[in-house]
Amino acid sequence: MRSDKRRVKLAIAVIGLAPGGMDARGLAAQAAVASQVEGSWERGACPFDSTKALLPVTCGRLKVPENYDSPGRGVEIAFMVVKARRNVDANGPVLFLNGGPGDISLFFAESLVTHPRINEVVVDRDWVFFDQRGTGRSSPALYCPPENDFFKRVKSCRDQLIQQGVDLSQYNSARIASDMEALRKALGVEQWNLWGISYGARLATVMARYYPSSVRSVVLDAAGVPEGPELIDDARGTENALNKIFAKCAVDPACSSNFPQLRSRFIAAIPRLRQQPLSAGERRYDDAYVLRFIRNWLYPRGYSTFEQRIQSLIVFMDAAARGDAQLMLATQQRMRREEGLDTRVYPPVPMYGRESLGQNLSVYCNEKEPFESMEDYQKAAASSEILRALLQGFGGPSACSFWPAGQAEPIVNRPAHYDGPQLVFTGELDASSSGIAGYMIEMANANARNVVFRNGMHGQFPTELPTAEDYPYWRCALRLAHQFFADPQRRLDTSCAETRPLRLVR
Repeated sequence: MRSDKRRVKLAIAVIGLAPGGMDARGLAAQAAVASQVEGSWERGACPFDSTKALLPVTCGRLKVPENYDSPGRGVEIAFMVVKARRNVDANGPVLFLNGGPGDISLFFAESLVTHPRINEVVVDRDWVFFDQRGTGRSSPALYCPPENDFFKRVKSCRDQLIQQGVDLSQYNSARIASDMEALRKALGVEQWNLWGISYGARLATVMARYYPSSVRSVVLDAAGVPEGPELIDDARGTENALNKIFAKCAVDPACSSNFPQLRSRFIAAIPRLRQQPLSAGERRYDDAYVLRFIRNWLYPRGYSTFEQRIQSLIVFMDAAARGDAQLMLATQQRMRREEGLDTRVYPPVPMYGRESLGQNLSVYCNEKEPFESMEDYQKAAASSEILRALLQGFGGPSACSFWPAGQAEPIVNRPAHYDGPQLVFTGELDASSSGIAGYMIEMANANARNVVFRNGMHGQFPTELPTAEDYPYWRCALRLAHQFFADPQRRLDTSCAETRPLRLVR
């Protein structure tokens, strides 16, 4: 989860492990759930103008228990099947898992099926898109109305959802995996091929852990490892991306001439900014603000190009190293203009197309925050000025303290040893834990391959139509995935992932 929300300290529980590092209680509990995972689905008219779809689509709603352990109240999972014109494997469709947690899938998919590029996505097997429980067109959707005060927003949202009878402890990865299993059974699918992006990649590992026989193969796009402390690993990913940018600048004649020894000068500036922040107008630049600004602009945004953002961030970091707050502010203003943040008119987004803060909190507060510790934070902060800046506020007030998400079984934060074929897509300059996780997954799993997209960022399958800049690498990822799904053991020519240029100086 990309967020600067304050976290609260929670100790890591001491757990008993079954052979192979698995938590016996957690596996037994999920096995009991698996035995009763059933759902009924109803086909209905698509809630958008499906006559404009360029491939046949089927829309439906799957009815499942909110709590599989104690069936009673139900939830509905909205989904859409996009039919391939040439289906080589009717029993092995692709199930797409969006990121977040809290992001949506169908709002994007309903636009994609009306665009010619759907024919590059759905080629030789069907694809299934669904809104995870708590999001989008699924019901209930844990959408929280805007509010200036974040904590007030969370409390008000919590009270409204609880008043509606929603059990906020049931909207997490384990339950979503059970929904995916129920959907598989309801549609008569033999095995899923999973494509998970960002949080969706973590969700794919949960599905493969609990229901391995239901999974044929997995594409992990911008993956994370379930055992990682999320906030700390995201900070490490940002540090890793910055170190690569500094290294590229050092060997680039134009960049090293204009910005000599950029890394050492910028690192030296971080404690100075902590002790004596810079100011320009009303803007105050301390170490935490500077590093979080840099991290946020290393993520996909959509209008300015990634190359433009890297170029501007190099100027911004050089200005910070020289103590030039006016240039820092001017650079930020130029970045906003290039992104169109002050002038671009965005079409209104319907409720089912908006992020679900409630699902985000239910997932994070259930399965990540309870396993983060102050000791881990202190070790990380002591090891790096970048990590210390990014992790400021760890242990402070947290929305999780009043969001009743429950606590996951410890197995959720244990390494996932899935023996089936895995294809991992890693952006070389991904400023999150995903920039590191792909290498770890490949080392830990003999049947996993990590493809590094040179000068790539977070996620190779954007959840919106790709820009001209991203299109060749989106197409590359799709081609590799199609070949992998067709034959997960075949040797792949990954040269298309190595061609992205990056000019560091304008």
